Amino acid sequence: MAERRKFIRFEATLNALCEIVSEKRRTTYAVKNISNEGALLLVDRKFGRGDEINLSVNVPDDNVPIFASCQVAWQDNSKDCGPYETGLQFTKIENQDKVRLLEYIYIQWLKILDRK
Repeated sequence: MAERRKFIRFEATLNALCEIVSEKRRTTYAVKNISNEGALLLVDRKFGRGDEINLSVNVPDDNVPIFASCQVAWQDNSKDCGPYETGLQFTKIENQDKVRLLEYIYIQWLKILDRK
């Protein structure tokens, strides 16, 4: 299978408060990884391609959450029950929020490299 990603994904251990726009419902999901264009969440339910989700991500040692509007790009529905890997594409995120998020992930990545 050919790699279609434009940007590297950084492993993340973060939680995101997710507002499922169509249901006006909020729940917390784990962020598995993040790239410049989106995030991979572990969720307990099935979503459809294009479903809209608003994220609020708390970054450790930062008092202001990062907000992003997203659409479901894909979901691994190969299992009968969750957690389902769900790829989100950022549709709206302020540049300063994107920089703060990627800065945090990059610092975590450097710490991992230092341990090797």
